Amino acid sequence: MRLNRQRLHLTFLLAVIASLSHNIFILLLGSNESPLTDTNHLNNNPADDGANDESRRLSDTNKKSSQQQHHWYQDVPHLLSLAKSSTATATIAPFRVLLIITSLTEYDKGTRGTLMGYDRLRNVLLPPLVDSVTSMHSRGWHVDVYLVLGYGPLSSERRQLVQDALPPGVTIDVWEDATPLYYAGTYAKGPKAGQLLERGDHALSRQHRFVLRDKLDQYDFFAAFEDDMRIMDFHVLNFLELSADIRELHDRALSSEDGMVHVNNDGGSSVTSASSSKRVRHKSNDKASVGHDVVDDAISAEHIKRLFPGLLRVEVLDRNPNHPLRVNRLLDGHKFAKEVPPSSNAYTLDKKSVLTPKCCDEDDPARGKMTAHPTMEEIVMWETNIQATGVRHFPEPIGWAAAMPVEDKADVGSWWSGYPDIYGKPNMKRPRRVDETIGNQAGFMATRSQIEYFHNEACPGGFLPHVSEVVIVGPYESYDVGAMTLMFLIVNAALYIKFDGQHWRHDSLQRHSVEFWSGGFQLFGQCFSNRILPIDPRKFEQHLVYHVSNNKQRTIRTDKMIRIGDFYGQITTVKERAQTALVT
Repeated sequence: MRLNRQRLHLTFLLAVIASLSHNIFILLLGSNESPLTDTNHLNNNPADDGANDESRRLSDTNKKSSQQQHHWYQDVPHLLSLAKSSTATATIAPFRVLLIITSLTEYDKGTRGTLMGYDRLRNVLLPPLVDSVTSMHSRGWHVDVYLVLGYGPLSSERRQLVQDALPPGVTIDVWEDATPLYYAGTYAKGPKAGQLLERGDHALSRQHRFVLRDKLDQYDFFAAFEDDMRIMDFHVLNFLELSADIRELHDRALSSEDGMVHVNNDGGSSVTSASSSKRVRHKSNDKASVGHDVVDDAISAEHIKRLFPGLLRVEVLDRNPNHPLRVNRLLDGHKFAKEVPPSSNAYTLDKKSVLTPKCCDEDDPARGKMTAHPTMEEIVMWETNIQATGVRHFPEPIGWAAAMPVEDKADVGSWWSGYPDIYGKPNMKRPRRVDETIGNQAGFMATRSQIEYFHNEACPGGFLPHVSEVVIVGPYESYDVGAMTLMFLIVNAALYIKFDGQHWRHDSLQRHSVEFWSGGFQLFGQCFSNRILPIDPRKFEQHLVYHVSNNKQRTIRTDKMIRIGDFYGQITTVKERAQTALVT
């Protein structure tokens, strides 16, 4: 049943059979069913919106039952094992992945550094999609694709173009003309008289949530991204491995005497790190409950639950000799190079980054806007910077990790790059939910249990759309059949699947941008998720995702751009400064 109407109808025929002896029986004769009618695994009570969200999200771990705690991320260890195994048997199903891709236009409009009429489906959407699916399919995974299109109809020839490019057995589902309609400029108030509906292009990326709800029980893993992001098999495996490490720490915290896990103390006793106890602890000047000097502190089960694997969008510089970022070695003078100079330990003896371009490799001739065989010196990022970043030494198996920006009251703690006065501004506030440093990922990936955790516990108002049921009772119809009378009551139940309730102000389209829905401002702001990036170079490079449009390098301020190798070098410097602070 298609979700583009975002409403499902159930029709029941209730047969009331009345005999001469006045005995009455009620029979359910039939119904139209949908996967969305099975909502037992989700919390759809609108009453849960609003004030109760804060207390539910921040409730003390010890007040929750053991069963609830162990349900969190419960599928991750099994799915990691399943994903690493390339063989499916008659009794063991393969690892099932659904790629959900949102695409606003079939041909570029000439905005944001694109060329009017450029075949976006063929040259932008298709290459990374083929790479993603092929890499996963080669591991024996079952992969399907769901295209959420802001245009339509998609011709049969164009659909076949996509199908023919993918490995055999991959199913493609298409939601055409999926852009929602809304009354613009009517947040917290009704539309004006005669106001017309408009296309909400900013909310096309919201529509993947309806697909998630519909398909949640059919797949093990979901990756929902914009159409120009390349998500490979190693991204999925790395995500699952870090999720499993987070799950392991959580289990250890639950089983420890003090509910904490300690660095270099696998037993989880109540002994506090000597380096932490000796120092006068910093107090944050915003709503964070922790200061900016957290390095090897013990971490609680509740804070571990907020950890989540992060991603960094990157591009590869095109090789036009007049490229603005190539002339005058502009990238050498990147932002905060003086305050936080990249560590020499992040480079080889010949001054090359220790990272490898695994995220962005492309054969020659390159497809679309991509660059063939890039070097690390050509890979750049722009979504965040070192001023918004911290580091922390977590207990093994995670170890040292970079902390990406997060809302202040959600912060579980790290050593901020600006501590104590690196940027020369006394009592400077740490950048939190700032547009230019939030680290927009253009999507996210998660297992089924992680999505259920987002919806049921982490995200105020929920992560998936709610179901609201409206029952319309129709007329009776009676028929005489011999000595009995059959009376039929027709009941129509319309299930409206939408983002509703107090948290959404009954209108989710007014105040939320693309970045909110595509994995930035909601998950890593409102939902309290703290993204981390392991600093080990072989792991760090697997958190880089290729933005194959390669248009940001020419459309945003040049001072926002930095080589990813230099950013990694700055992270290494912050780590070294944190290590020094522990022994002084």
